[in-house]
Amino acid sequence: MKYYRLNQIAMAVLGALLLFFGARTIINIAYEEHKEPEHEVAEEEEGKPEEDSQLAELLASADAAHGEEVFKKCAICHSAEKGGPNMIGPDLYNVIGRKIASVEGFTYSPALKKHSADTWTYANLDHWLTNPQAFAAGTTMAFPGLPEAKERADVIAFLRTKNDNPPPLPEVKAKGEKPSAEEKPKEEKAEAEKPAAGGAEILPLLATADPKQGEADAALCKVCHSFEKGGPAIVGPDLYGVVGRKIASVEGFNYSPALKKHSDQSWSYENLDVWLTNPQAFAPGTTMAFPGVPDLQKRANIIAFLRVNADSPAPLPEAAPSEEREPAEEKAPTEEAPAAEPEAPAAEPEAPAAESEAPAAEPEAPTAEPEAPTAEPEAPAAEPRAE
Repeated sequence: MKYYRLNQIAMAVLGALLLFFGARTIINIAYEEHKEPEHEVAEEEEGKPEEDSQLAELLASADAAHGEEVFKKCAICHSAEKGGPNMIGPDLYNVIGRKIASVEGFTYSPALKKHSADTWTYANLDHWLTNPQAFAAGTTMAFPGLPEAKERADVIAFLRTKNDNPPPLPEVKAKGEKPSAEEKPKEEKAEAEKPAAGGAEILPLLATADPKQGEADAALCKVCHSFEKGGPAIVGPDLYGVVGRKIASVEGFNYSPALKKHSDQSWSYENLDVWLTNPQAFAPGTTMAFPGVPDLQKRANIIAFLRVNADSPAPLPEAAPSEEREPAEEKAPTEEAPAAEPEAPAAEPEAPAAESEAPAAEPEAPTAEPEAPTAEPEAPAAEPRAE
């Protein structure tokens, strides 16, 4: 019986690995993924889609014919002909210059509808093609994006040929040339509209998050990660005690260069939230293909589960204890002496005040150790929708 049980465990682990690697292989075939050299990844990080100067240079020399070949990946879900039908995604004829999420009769995701006041400019298209989830977190299009800037420019050049009256290409500026007075406000506006680097919005939810529900929500992550103390590294590292631990710090695990770049940081609540929202946006080039968890409450529950899954759970953010204090303060007056003794109630409010200081000291408690967050392999869906 002993060996029979061991065989069952071994078969379960083998089945999980086969499921993961089989799914990954299908993804690679479908999207012809390939790893970029490390120096090219660095170039991508330095040349963000918002930087019109680099995009202008690439568009000036873009190869529309090559872009048409690359677009064949997208043709599974999109037509690009005048009067073409809406398929899984909308028709992309005249896409450059039109309002985002504006094709009549097509049902867009709420994530893309949030951008309906914007236009598909060259910069927005480049941003979208780089990483759809980063452009519109929660979009139903699971295509991971085109990491190579030149390839994106070629696709945009092809789409420009599918336009009755294409907007003029952005002007190539000389190196060191400063933006004009008209362009500067636009750049400042774009900078102001960038999403915050930290997931501060997660902090208030952690006080009421449900670790048990979080464990259920993280069940898929167990295909790649263990959550037990001293657990083995599977496809990803063991996540016991991950909250507060240094990123990419589990000894013996081979992290991707994209995640090693964050090794000077810790898995704070904010960093975990940003990672769980979109791993590719947190660490462009990471080998983890999981698309992320768009639901904020679900992320809070998962992080709450990771927090308690440690020898000494990391203290909750300061905002969390302050919310827990209120019931205690409300309860005290109900237990006061009758109104016949007016001075008794006046003296008692000091008790809650003393209690309220206890949570404030909590942040000094020893922090748990951090690490690479959970997330399971992504299941990319249809090919890129340019809208």
